Amino acid sequence: MAREIRLFSELEIWTHKHVVHFAAALILTGLIISAAKLPSPLDSFFGWLAYALGTPASYLAKALGYSPFEQGYSAYSLGVQVARVIHRLAGVGMAAIGLVWLLGELPRIRKWQIWPEGGLGEAVRNLAVYYLGRRSVRFGKYNLGQKLWIWSVFIGFTILFATGMVMWFRSSFSPETVALAHTIHVWTAWLGIAGLIVHIYLAIGIPEHRPMVRAMFRTGTAPEDFVKHHHPLYYEKAAKEAEEA
Repeated sequence: MAREIRLFSELEIWTHKHVVHFAAALILTGLIISAAKLPSPLDSFFGWLAYALGTPASYLAKALGYSPFEQGYSAYSLGVQVARVIHRLAGVGMAAIGLVWLLGELPRIRKWQIWPEGGLGEAVRNLAVYYLGRRSVRFGKYNLGQKLWIWSVFIGFTILFATGMVMWFRSSFSPETVALAHTIHVWTAWLGIAGLIVHIYLAIGIPEHRPMVRAMFRTGTAPEDFVKHHHPLYYEKAAKEAEEA
């Protein structure tokens, strides 16, 4: 059996899994909330999902003694309200996941390799050679594109969380501030969805990257040959630490 190299801790695996869950909930409910403004046929599909949420919610409300339709709600508008509640809860859940990860990683903060190994210029060249020239280069655990994605997720979610709070507690802010927060929130969300599509393609659409997906979500490890070939700097560092242990 091929030797496996540890790439991700149990905390990182747990974080990756739950980030996917909350991100899926945020994207799906966000699209339902925005269904009326989406181009066809997306407006019909996510509008239908709003009805699908609103119809059982109306029966539940009746069972509890409420009359949503008499209060001016339709199945669609009630579904949008349900999606809005789920969206807010998912946003808080995502923030909680990030906080747990941060607290767990703080003891290792000195080992964080934030800046690209070898400098920015070499990192850009390596990225071009790897993806365009299809040749092996000396990457660490993450290449420049992956590090930029991690930073983009952190900064993007911070913006989404802050603007989401402004819209959630809109009575505490001026209409102009709420409108600006909504615009920033929507554009940041669309950029995030576009980035996520590219990220998923690079992780799953390129067959030789798939061992990293297994490591990220299941085992935390990848075959030694894969790590040695795709992440040689990390492999050498791990080998040195194993010798010193």
